[in-house]
Amino acid sequence: MKLFQHIRKDLIITDLKAKNKTDALRQMALAFKDAGLVQNEKKLFKGILAREEVMSTGIGGGLAVAHASSPEMQDMAIGVTILSQELDFQSLDQRPVKVIFMIVVNDQKNDLKLKALAAVSRIARHASLAKRLGLISDSNKVLSIIQEIEGQIAHH
Repeated sequence: MKLFQHIRKDLIITDLKAKNKTDALRQMALAFKDAGLVQNEKKLFKGILAREEVMSTGIGGGLAVAHASSPEMQDMAIGVTILSQELDFQSLDQRPVKVIFMIVVNDQKNDLKLKALAAVSRIARHASLAKRLGLISDSNKVLSIIQEIEGQIAHH
């Protein structure tokens, strides 16, 4: 799976001002509603928070990968948020998060969620990903950096 092909431009948020992790995730859930993907962002947000309570989605290296299922989703959509300031996400490496990926899939498409999580995991190993994305304020540039890194990985 090529991640950049599933990231929606209308779900790329740059310079998001959030008070904390919960606020950032709430604003991202709202973006899914604003994009017409779900009607009930509160239910989506509740699902995302429930996943966070099981274990933080802060995977390290300044990245988090929030994810949830929703019966309202047709298929899958991925959003990327670049925070204006790093936030504590109780990440595995204890470092704050600057970039959040949010994957939302239809309840019946769990296989897609697993493939998307694996794709994010692959690019997350690229040491400069969060640093490079954290400096971007243009959604097209976000996509091109992800596409570039995926291309580099494919050639290794």
